[in-house]
Amino acid sequence: MSNKNSLKYYFTASTKELNDDKERYDLITSYLNSLKCVPLNYVHLDKKDPIRIEFEAKLSSNEISVYDLQTSLINRSDLLIADITKESITVGYQIDYAVRKKIPVLVLTEDKVNYRPPVMLTNNHYGLMTLKKYKNSEDIKKHIFEFINAVSTEKIKFNFFISIPVNNYVTKRAKFEGKNKSQIIRGIISQEAERNPIE
Repeated sequence: MSNKNSLKYYFTASTKELNDDKERYDLITSYLNSLKCVPLNYVHLDKKDPIRIEFEAKLSSNEISVYDLQTSLINRSDLLIADITKESITVGYQIDYAVRKKIPVLVLTEDKVNYRPPVMLTNNHYGLMTLKKYKNSEDIKKHIFEFINAVSTEKIKFNFFISIPVNNYVTKRAKFEGKNKSQIIRGIISQEAERNPIE
């Protein structure tokens, strides 16, 4: 993945007894960063990280509420990754919020004997949510890699109407470049997204 097309991710997990889980959380975020993904959730960043300092200052000054800040960050994300090994109402809400916003979600949970994840998380949710169990760090990395690869390469089909002049331009350019019209349109949009990224 190139830096220009890096996926923005929102990582969420229970912050109760954080020291017990910090090593696993750090593994998840570090691996995502190694895949050139960009973190948006400030909670699991280092306390000295400029982004975390900035957001915590806004919260302290009541410039923005925790709810508004977190939902705005999820809205800006390309994907959400949640570790639900320790249950959290907040994490459950964030998963539901992301799915309703059509943001792909990877839910990770430890593969424990007789463990049954919440029923809500066992459904496919229109292909937007993936639940994976892990036994070790290699499982975690494997699940993340496969999920990122799927999100990066999956194609979404939707109706797209264009005017006659636009159609004529795309048709001529496709013929000139030896491509089909879909390839031309995707190329134009990709170039525009690189020139004018929206945070």
